Amino acid sequence: MIKTITEKIGQINKKAWEEAYETIEHLILTMQMEPGEVITEMALSERLNISRTPIREAIKKLEEKGLIVTKNGRKKVYILTIKEIEEIFDIKIYLEGAVAKWAALRGEEAEFKELRKIMAEMKAFTAEKPQNEESEALRLKNWLAIDRKLHGVVFKMAKNQKSENIIKNMNIQWHRLKVGMLALEGRIEKTVAEHEAFVQAILEKNPEKAEQAMQEHMKNVKRELIKLMKVFHYPSA
Repeated sequence: MIKTITEKIGQINKKAWEEAYETIEHLILTMQMEPGEVITEMALSERLNISRTPIREAIKKLEEKGLIVTKNGRKKVYILTIKEIEEIFDIKIYLEGAVAKWAALRGEEAEFKELRKIMAEMKAFTAEKPQNEESEALRLKNWLAIDRKLHGVVFKMAKNQKSENIIKNMNIQWHRLKVGMLALEGRIEKTVAEHEAFVQAILEKNPEKAEQAMQEHMKNVKRELIKLMKVFHYPSA
């Protein structure tokens, strides 16, 4: 009985800090908490109506993810620099290229079929044109969902969980910039064409071509992000 009660208490505590973590992460990624904004346990506890203990644990986890940093004894929302984006994409270009290559080599027939289906869905998506700001926001949200689904299949085909974990952790740090970049006119259409290039190479089971196409896609994303960061005066280092 004691063990059961202890386990239940542990589950409750875990649920509380996870809820706090997900809420704060969402606020950061959607710019409702701005880069450089000072945060405290007390302020977040009052804002989110969550007790300070799970808030403290959530902040610790967010620091591990790199979304919150401590400088001069104060905790702040992370500010991404141009140099850090360059370093992140130096890794992504080669690692995601390898993932595409492994997908071409290791994918199973059912997975190739699934990838082909999602690519067709992605291409059809570009035919939907937003009519107003609200529909544009919904379109962007739907695009991100399709993009996650497609890359999820590529990761599954690659059969390398470690590389997937590394890439997903890095992606969290520049998610806000990705959303801003995709909001630019014509960027989703360009991205679809880039996705089609590496997906087609994977479907052809051509590992070298898949790796090259994915690396080219990553290089294009890097260039667009840095251009956007310079427009909005992000720090260089």
